[in-house]
Amino acid sequence: MTDFRALFSAAERTLDVDALQSVAEGWAEVAETAPPISCTDVYTGLATQAHFQRRIHEVSSMGTGPDCPDAHAIAIISIAGPRDSRSHCWTLLARLGETVKGQLHGTGAMAMYQNSAVHVLFPFSESNLCRLMECKAALEALGDGALGPARLRFYPLSSAAAAVAAATATAAQDSSCETK
Repeated sequence: MTDFRALFSAAERTLDVDALQSVAEGWAEVAETAPPISCTDVYTGLATQAHFQRRIHEVSSMGTGPDCPDAHAIAIISIAGPRDSRSHCWTLLARLGETVKGQLHGTGAMAMYQNSAVHVLFPFSESNLCRLMECKAALEALGDGALGPARLRFYPLSSAAAAVAAATATAAQDSSCETK
């Protein structure tokens, strides 16, 4: 609103408060339904935090329960923080993004990087769990091990995913899912 007042002042016009209020109301209404301006983080090429949160909201509102075929979960791959600065260098972040996208290609997963962690929203399945473990191992190998050791944690978004997670937790330890 301050910018609009400055615009009117610079144009040597009187401020029409009713018109300004109409613009603000219209802007707010459209902003709620409009897609985000940018969905991609410029450093990593992964989803922005706003886009990622919006997708979690969409997935969560699809319904939950044992009848829901689209059980989703969130995985967080916590990586080692930067050693000499506040953030990893942009080339390592770009490689991190490429690696995550390559490892999760075809899984239906969406990933975001924030605060030395890769957050992944994914359709819950045993094969996707294996792919996430492979992604963790690939991240640990980047930059001569600069991102390792990494930790992987899961957060089911529905009771169905939680039940399947308990049943398949040991499957992730099978040799078909192990990464060395």
